[in-house]
Amino acid sequence: MSSIHVEVHLPGGRRVHVGDLDLQLNTGGALIGSMFRYDAGYLRTHGAYALCPELPLTPGPIPSAGDRPMFGAFADCQPDQWGRTLLFHAERHSARADRREPVRLNEKDFLLGVQDDTRLGALRLSLDAGETFEAPPRVDVPELVELPSLTEAAEAVADHRTSGQDLRLLVAAGTSMGGARPKVTVRDADGELWMAKLPMRTDRWDVQAWEYLTLRLASRAGIEVPVARLHRVDGDRGRHSILLTRRFDRLGDGRLGYLSAESLVQKAFFETIDYRTLAETLADHSGRPSADGHDLFRRVAFTLLVRNVDDHMKNHGFLRRTEGWALAPLFDVNPDPFSVAESTPLRPMGNRIDREVRVLLETCGSYGLRPDDARKVVAEVSAATAGWADLARDLGLPDGEISLMAEAFENPNRTEASGLAA
Repeated sequence: MSSIHVEVHLPGGRRVHVGDLDLQLNTGGALIGSMFRYDAGYLRTHGAYALCPELPLTPGPIPSAGDRPMFGAFADCQPDQWGRTLLFHAERHSARADRREPVRLNEKDFLLGVQDDTRLGALRLSLDAGETFEAPPRVDVPELVELPSLTEAAEAVADHRTSGQDLRLLVAAGTSMGGARPKVTVRDADGELWMAKLPMRTDRWDVQAWEYLTLRLASRAGIEVPVARLHRVDGDRGRHSILLTRRFDRLGDGRLGYLSAESLVQKAFFETIDYRTLAETLADHSGRPSADGHDLFRRVAFTLLVRNVDDHMKNHGFLRRTEGWALAPLFDVNPDPFSVAESTPLRPMGNRIDREVRVLLETCGSYGLRPDDARKVVAEVSAATAGWADLARDLGLPDGEISLMAEAFENPNRTEASGLAA
């Protein structure tokens, strides 16, 4: 099996050959291991950095660990559930058109099937030594005006009635964004890339509008968030919202390296990682450990006060800056009135459902904070999020949803945090 030629955009925009990747598949097509070798020239390049903790800057072949057959840097730019669904449907539709049996897609197919224009992060993959990059554009990345068509196409996928035109449009809009919710990448009039989260028929409330509200609250709380817009579209099911966030892994014509928290801590599939462990690991890898540690504490406090349960190691990320890895803007924060989902515990062996501000404060030292400063941060976040209902009304959200969401925002942690400001 031929090696995959890997290039990367270094901070500042330089594109260099970083090394070569080999994937080891068994006879059934399952990934059983990977091997990576840094290019000797890259190891001598000023500004060269390790793509992920599993790949230190050393010469010679580096094998993957048995419980992580794909290196984190590459796993992060692979398609997740939504993207894999699209690539599966696209292959099945192509096979039907060509009157052949569908190819059984494997991990290499998924890795190389993501369109190069929209791939997450700074890595670029080639099978011809960098002459062309995988996957070449089938059609141009859609524009903002095509959001209604993209929404209809995503609904067609969910209903198993997809046409070839739907699939071409959705695959062109990107398959690299993670998660199960339909996500697409679109270009605005200036050519900048935006990620659009689309509605689902199974949504019990206006998920995108509430996420937009939560991002607004996070900004008030002193947390960096991506530039975001809320786009309303009229369709067969009435009016619904699309959340648009500017791609923070792009900077002009350059690309910024991206690493998920899951890859930073080298999480095994069945392993549970807690926030204390993440904070302590971050201190070893961040280019600005004090600032990132304090910021992570503020984000965790925010998560508890808005009852964000879509909370796992893939929903935190890091961007490669000149000084090293740094926390990416906050993303995927979804308040939920039903606190039954298991989320990231605050400390090893901690509760994954009823997570308490009190426990977060007890672990503040792992984030580099003194107890008095930690209590001050929690009080600031509590004050910044207290006006959630007024903001919801300003955004035109229905009274019924505001009443429902009170279960998320007016939770016991808010009572605890309010006492800190007294």
